[in-house]
Parts: sequence; C-alpha cells; structure tokens
Amino acid sequence: MSTTSTDAHHVIGSLQDAAEELYEELVTTGSSVMLTDVVKIMIVNTKKYAGWSGELQHCPKDDASCVKPLLVIDASTVLGVDDWLIIEPVVRAHCDLVQARRMEGAQNLGVQPAGMLSSEALQYYKDSLELMKREAFQCQPFSVEVPENNALDEFFKDKFWSTTWQKL
Repeated sequence: MSTTSTDAHHVIGSLQDAAEELYEELVTTGSSVMLTDVVKIMIVNTKKYAGWSGELQHCPKDDASCVKPLLVIDASTVLGVDDWLIIEPVVRAHCDLVQARRMEGAQNLGVQPAGMLSSEALQYYKDSLELMKREAFQCQPFSVEVPENNALDEFFKDKFWSTTWQKL
C-alpha cells in the first residue's frame, strides 16, 4: 500500500480506480450498491487491512526519529496487487452485506427480495474479515540461535530433571 504510484511496482491503481472497476461489475449483476458506497467500503476495509498488517503507525509531527510516518488512507491511496488480493474478498462481502440490507429494507415497500439475507451476508463478511486478519499479518523471516553452552541448560538439568525423576 502506498500514497503514490511510484512506491509500488505492481499496482492495481488507486482505491478509487479499484472501486470503479468493482462497481462496473456489480452494476451488471443487478446490485444497488452505488459507486460512493463502494469507495467508502474500499477505504474502510483497507484501513482494517493496514491496521492488521502493521502498515499504520502514528508518529508525532515533532519526532524526527520516526522511521514510518502515519499512512493516510483515502480514495487516492495506491493499492498493490498483492494487497488487493487479500482485501478484495472482504470488499465484495461488504458490498453483498450492503445489498442484502437494502433488499430487506425494500421488502417493506413491496419489493420481492433477491439474493442473500442480511444475516447470511453478515456472516460471510465476518468470515472474510477473519481470513483477512490472518493473511494480513506480516513478519520478516528470522532464526533463533541457541548457544551450545547455555548456563540455563545446566540449571534446568540439575533442578528440573532431578526433581522430576524423583517424583516418578
């Protein structure tokens, strides 16, 4: 995720661009979700993704030692392809939830409901969020080296093993 198009090598475009593509697809399937709704949904869920992936960090304005400034997420934020692949199912599920709620609201006006119930769509959205939480977690690979001659080994060997074997 980036605030400029030059920071990422493989980009899907801005959140606005991705929302417009998704909106065009949704309109052809009969969805009542509007472009402004899709943009808001993109921003909300991208913020969640960025928070879970560790992309957001608040740095005070007067702190020059801050390595990673606060990332502002709006419609112009550029989204990488790898980020979009993680966020897209959540955005689609959120759009389905908005559509389902609208259909249930329109039912009171005599419109015949179609598609998912809002309870089904809500569960689908929650499941998508949980999956995104797991996929968003990023950690650089690391290794742990244990020294050959560790003083704690002797401590535990003497204390732990002797008392354990005495009890058996």
